[in-house]
Amino acid sequence: MNPDRRNRQVHNALDQWLRDGLIDTQAHARIAELYPLTRWDWRSLGRWFLTFGAISLAAGLLILLHEHLTFTLPKLAVGLGLLMVGLFGAGRWLLGKQLKLLGATLELLGGFALIGLSLVLGMIYSDGSGNWPALLLVDLLLLLALSYGLNNALLLTLCSVLFFVWFGGRSGYESGWGAYWFGMNYPLRFLGAALAMALFGFVHLWGEASWLARYRGFAKVWISAGLFMAQMALWLLSLFGSYDLIDGPWHLAESGELVLFNGLWAAFSLGLLALGIRLRFSMLVGYGATFFIIQLYTLFFTQLAETLGWFVSLLIAGGSLLGLVIWLEGERQKRRAGPGEAESA
Repeated sequence: MNPDRRNRQVHNALDQWLRDGLIDTQAHARIAELYPLTRWDWRSLGRWFLTFGAISLAAGLLILLHEHLTFTLPKLAVGLGLLMVGLFGAGRWLLGKQLKLLGATLELLGGFALIGLSLVLGMIYSDGSGNWPALLLVDLLLLLALSYGLNNALLLTLCSVLFFVWFGGRSGYESGWGAYWFGMNYPLRFLGAALAMALFGFVHLWGEASWLARYRGFAKVWISAGLFMAQMALWLLSLFGSYDLIDGPWHLAESGELVLFNGLWAAFSLGLLALGIRLRFSMLVGYGATFFIIQLYTLFFTQLAETLGWFVSLLIAGGSLLGLVIWLEGERQKRRAGPGEAESA
């Protein structure tokens, strides 16, 4: 086995043991030092290149077919159906050949083909209601079942995106606004749904230590999707406040309302950061630190930039960001060097 892959698996197991309370932080740090990680995770980089390459190839083929072949909607539906079956079948065959990454990617493309097929069928059998979110709900339920049936975390990632598209689309369809984020206090609704998804992810993580062991890694998808959408909702609330159905001019939030939501956003990010450090959960640390920095820069540009002037503001923002990157890189190098080498340096 590749040493870096083995060491990565050891680190993941150590992090899980720490969260389960099987070892303490001292034992975690002592064992982790015996299995150092390399600077670049080339396998992870290759995974992203393969995924985007496959999606780009499929998009190119669709454009080629659109330019040189004439499809009626029924023919297009048949073509998408055959493509979907072919992609899922090829993905299963490659997984049997131990080509797990390529097989999972083809199944992901099969999920996109399923969404396209449902939309085409919706156009063929449309009753004029325009209720396109109902199609997405059907796709969501089918893909969620496929994600667990095929044990494919990439399909689950697609489900998380599809859920929030359906959630916003359904609310917008019912409100008559025709708007995704604005109206009917959407950010608060998204915040509630996102937190529920993240909490379900933590329950899933607990279950992966026992009866959900087959789906190890799925919890990170649930948690990541929930935290990202919660942070985005808090970002909008910190900028615009919460607003209900309004027929008049643009909603102007009072200062107290914005201070309240900015405080809530800061507390949420710092709470994630502290919890991530305590549990050695790098995802929580990343979300907490990243969005707290985003909040600081957002406040700077919305409250101070116009007063200082854009030239000075950009110099301050760029210089501070560069300094932050240099400091983080220095800290990373110290951790990789180890205590003995850091002291001798």
